[in-house]
Amino acid sequence: MRKTVMLLVLAGLVVTPALARDDMPLARTPSEMTGDEIDAHNSGLAMSDPGYIRCRRIEQIGSLVRKLRVCNTNLQWKRIADKGNQDARDSMETLARGWSNSQEPQEQLMPANQPQ
Repeated sequence: MRKTVMLLVLAGLVVTPALARDDMPLARTPSEMTGDEIDAHNSGLAMSDPGYIRCRRIEQIGSLVRKLRVCNTNLQWKRIADKGNQDARDSMETLARGWSNSQEPQEQLMPANQPQ
């Protein structure tokens, strides 16, 4: 019992500084930072570290050559991917239920072929 408690306490001490660093705000958004600033930030960090900044070039619609540079931390990229996956799952669930699950109020429905 004592060993388990000590291991949990030690694990909490090891994990806590990493979590604090992941949520630590940057002075500017990563996309606004220069390449040198990003390199300075990434120095000493493993590529798999949640605070490591990665940049991607995204093609701009309507241009053959123009690309937009978008930079985020690994943690931010993971959140973006998770949000996209959740949106896709929600869309598929909506489509599985049908395009619309709305119900017309009974008083607005026209009776079908009532004899006069």
